[in-house]
Amino acid sequence: MDKIQKIEIAGYTRPITGEYVNGDAFFIHQEDDYTFFAVIDGIGHGQVAHQIASKLTKYIKERVQKDIAHLMSEAHYFMKGSEGAALGLGIIENNEISFCTIGNINARIINQQNNNIALLSTDGLIGVRKRTPRVDVRKIQTGDLILIHSDGVNSSNSFHSKVNYHLFTCEILSRKLVKEWGSEFDDATMLCIKIK
Repeated sequence: MDKIQKIEIAGYTRPITGEYVNGDAFFIHQEDDYTFFAVIDGIGHGQVAHQIASKLTKYIKERVQKDIAHLMSEAHYFMKGSEGAALGLGIIENNEISFCTIGNINARIINQQNNNIALLSTDGLIGVRKRTPRVDVRKIQTGDLILIHSDGVNSSNSFHSKVNYHLFTCEILSRKLVKEWGSEFDDATMLCIKIK
């Protein structure tokens, strides 16, 4: 199987209106043969949510691995006793995306045929409500756009219709989508991935 030639990935996150610290976070780690990413949403807003997101981000950075179901389970035990967080983890490798989430982190693939494929999302809360992590594995191809976001971004299909997304870099597109579809009443994060 031919390897994907290039992956462009970038994200944007901002706090709820009126706050200076953010309860959302994202993390990206790239190697020659795979790309790892995480989107985190600490429960609530403000300083407490920010501390939760920061603690979980640091934990994940120190434990990047391809077995995202295992990492999800370990993160749950690490965060026990906290207010909790939603967490989405993903790996892109060998023309596939593997995605696992506990809580309100949503992901979808928009392909060149303008198909809109939602990836599996599992209810729960890391550190609070244990769920068995389930990994959704999908084939990806050149031209696919993958969007991963916290619940501070409207998850209706309205912003998932392809509207000249190819014109923007992932960095600009993630900012644009948060600006247009992010709630003023919640922290909001968007991660964009283009398969080239």
